[in-house]
Amino acid sequence: MSGLLALLSFMAALAGIAVALVGLRWLQVDARLGARIDGQAAIGTGAPRGWKNLRAPRALLARGRDRDEIEKRLRAAGYFEPGAMDVFVALRLAATLAVMVASLVTCFLVTGNPLRPIFPTFALTGLTYIGAKYVLQMRAASRERVLTAEFPFLLDLMLMMLESGVSLDQCFRGIARDERVAVPNHARLVAMLVEDLDRGQDYQVAFDRWATRVNVQGSRELAALLRQSLFQGMELVPALREFIREFSQRRVARAREAIGKITVRMVVLMLVFFMPALFIVLAGPPVAAILDSLRSTGK
Repeated sequence: MSGLLALLSFMAALAGIAVALVGLRWLQVDARLGARIDGQAAIGTGAPRGWKNLRAPRALLARGRDRDEIEKRLRAAGYFEPGAMDVFVALRLAATLAVMVASLVTCFLVTGNPLRPIFPTFALTGLTYIGAKYVLQMRAASRERVLTAEFPFLLDLMLMMLESGVSLDQCFRGIARDERVAVPNHARLVAMLVEDLDRGQDYQVAFDRWATRVNVQGSRELAALLRQSLFQGMELVPALREFIREFSQRRVARAREAIGKITVRMVVLMLVFFMPALFIVLAGPPVAAILDSLRSTGK
């Protein structure tokens, strides 16, 4: 009975913490809205505005090096929305609390006391909090593989359109509008580039932003090539054809390098897993015969 009361009180405390976090988050959103209405640049600048300046505790938010690393991985994973950081932090805290509650309930069902043993609860909670960044890193690596696989098709489409007499601006708009089946991921990024240009952004800045969003091998070189063709009067079609040829050679070189690494890994795996079994099969019968001979001699 005492264990059940302890579990109920602990769960009530967790519920109170969750409600407090949600309330603080809503107060922060209200403070930001009030700051925008009043014409302030950001919350915390200017004179204090009472309870509307209340922010969530900094210990519960990502900051410093952790925040920079999460922001970098979010961009690499394709999340460019302004509130992506807040959403990730909220989801990580929610997952951590959910794992902690599940571990406490499991301990109560097994031992009758939610705090005994306490080590699995701390371990699972910490692993969930830390593992959220690794999940984000896996998502970024998956997106990078997809974009890298689509990048040659994007180059071929651009070359085909430019050779047919289409301007560079019309090429981007055609890819964003009509090529969502051939290059669906790159078409979304090109559509964001077109939106930047429609808002009056400079071509050089727009190309830099596009290369940062793509963030794969060859994207920054292509952005630099496009800038040179626009601002230095270089012919784009021959330069793009040469870039595609060089990019193809680099892809082949990287593929050969990857094959070489796989061969080395296979050799290591064979040495670790295959050779011990082979030694056991080959040396097992003689060793067994020698042991039998020693036993018979001893008797």
